[in-house]
Amino acid sequence: MKKFCFAVMCLSAILCCTMGLLFFSDALNPASANEASLSSSEHDVTIKQGDALVLPSEKDAALIKNWSSSDEDIVSVDSGGRIDALKQGEATVTAKGANGSSRSYSVTVESPAKKNADIFSTAYTANQDILKKNLSSKNKSKLPYQIMVNRSQNCVTVYTYDSDGKYTVPVRAMVCSCGIENRTRLGFYNIYFRTVWNPLVNDSYGQYVSGFDGDYLFHSVPYNDISKSSLKTEEFNKLGTPASRGCVRMASSDCKWVYDNCPGNTAVVIYDDDDPGPLGKPESIHITDLECQWDPTDDNEDNPYNGKTPQITGAEDVTLKVGESFEPAKDVAAFDTCGNDITEYMEIIGNPVTTRAGTYKVTYSVTDVLNRSAKVDITVTVE
Repeated sequence: MKKFCFAVMCLSAILCCTMGLLFFSDALNPASANEASLSSSEHDVTIKQGDALVLPSEKDAALIKNWSSSDEDIVSVDSGGRIDALKQGEATVTAKGANGSSRSYSVTVESPAKKNADIFSTAYTANQDILKKNLSSKNKSKLPYQIMVNRSQNCVTVYTYDSDGKYTVPVRAMVCSCGIENRTRLGFYNIYFRTVWNPLVNDSYGQYVSGFDGDYLFHSVPYNDISKSSLKTEEFNKLGTPASRGCVRMASSDCKWVYDNCPGNTAVVIYDDDDPGPLGKPESIHITDLECQWDPTDDNEDNPYNGKTPQITGAEDVTLKVGESFEPAKDVAAFDTCGNDITEYMEIIGNPVTTRAGTYKVTYSVTDVLNRSAKVDITVTVE
């Protein structure tokens, strides 16, 4: 009987030691206990061609050992679960975890998103389907637009008419500069003449001029003479704030839009309101090179800004050892078409898992207020 009790005690001691070792092992390696919990549920993902996104959550990223795509021509995937949509179609992306666990993603790549083709204006546009219908209407008795100028907000919103014939549908918003000390007069007016160039005060000239009340005009920022390369750059940088003697100044592309699209008798309303308008107030772009006397929104083929795009600096390939840290935004900056720092608007897509060897793709992208974009891809290699 004593021998039996001794055997039982020995067996119990062995079991306790074994359980203790297992518990101690899990305490030292908590991930090993969690890796088996990788969900095997299937996820549906829709993405536009040319776009990229990261599939796993931050919590799941450490549990996944490798990734694969059923069709690398449609969807590629890197070691961190970042997918790139290469062409339209369907593919399955699979994440493999510990103990044979896995998770699958059914990825559908759709046609690429339509981009704003206007790379000269900062204007906001909307309701283009309604506008297109009105412009194609055979009823020519109704003018397509009404122009509303919010004097207090230095914002112009253009409306087209609704099904009842009322001008309630906003189609375009543009930043402007009204008169200092409220010299732009409130009221209801109509466009009564248009000309490409017109003399202004102080021996200056305005481009793409549309008059709406005597000497009160829509026109460009002033030029020193009748030359597109003689812009008063310091005045251009005032757009969005009161700056004129009463006229409504706009960037070249925007006053040209009014000149080209708003015929004589188009209604113009000047008013004050704390709300800039239903589309909001667009940003203006500032000129940093004051020696270049061109309006950056002018689409003239000789404009030196035409060939310029935003720039991203400091984004370079990186090689790390397992366990080293990676700061994607460190020493990386973005600048708009005119050289202004727009780093705060830069987007970064990628998921380098520096605790695991692999190859990871990181993309830096930015779009400025002229709808011009820049993109830089780097590779982060963890050895």
